[in-house]
Amino acid sequence: MAYLELQDVCVHFPVRKAWGVSRDVVKAVNGVNLQVERGEILGLVGESGCGKSTLSRAIMQLQPLTSGRIVLDGEDLSQLSGAEVRRRRPDFQMVFQDPYASLNPRFSVFATLWEALSRRKALPKSGREEAVAELMERVGLSPELMFKYPHEFSGGQRQRVAIARAIAPEPALVIADEPVSALDVSIQSQILNLLTDLTKNLGLTMIFISHDLSVVRYMADRIAVMRKGEIVEYGDGERVFTAPEHDYTRRLLAAVPHI
Repeated sequence: MAYLELQDVCVHFPVRKAWGVSRDVVKAVNGVNLQVERGEILGLVGESGCGKSTLSRAIMQLQPLTSGRIVLDGEDLSQLSGAEVRRRRPDFQMVFQDPYASLNPRFSVFATLWEALSRRKALPKSGREEAVAELMERVGLSPELMFKYPHEFSGGQRQRVAIARAIAPEPALVIADEPVSALDVSIQSQILNLLTDLTKNLGLTMIFISHDLSVVRYMADRIAVMRKGEIVEYGDGERVFTAPEHDYTRRLLAAVPHI
């Protein structure tokens, strides 16, 4: 069995309620089947509104399923209670698109990272600053900044803090939802290289979500192309780019700007 397996996952939202009765549904995710092997990077690509973020939130158990199963390391997450999901939460973490919105503005970097570190292990007070400093250095941040707040950082630095928070509890799976789309082009490559290095050095399994095909090609071992809530193409990353089978994939590739 794959490390992460999605079996006929559906997330539907009711709309146009009349007299308390739903007349229609939006099929944000509709019958998705995917397998992610341990240690690989799966690139999930598609245009805005295709259901990528909804699917990622469903995997994270932030969005209830309409139907289907999400199996992580042999355990069906969709059948767990809220307390049981919180117990498993250190095993799967998420990096959100907007680092400023995902960080608590009232928490210093130290408080944010220590809260995440404490999910796995308890350290005496004397060892907390050393643990946070080591984590910050791992993502390319100076430990001297640990008592600063999110508004005092640049966008790239905030995303490094968010990545540090995600890897702090030593997860096996990280979902990166458009982690560079809100950053300057000059910073994007630094964050992509950081994610690649962390995946290799920590043995992470990653789902990398993006609408940018060139970024996905750089990052991913395998690629899933999503359209209107469904996976329309799935396969080896280089094969998808050099010999796409679905017309939608070919249109996405044709839309990539070339110099």
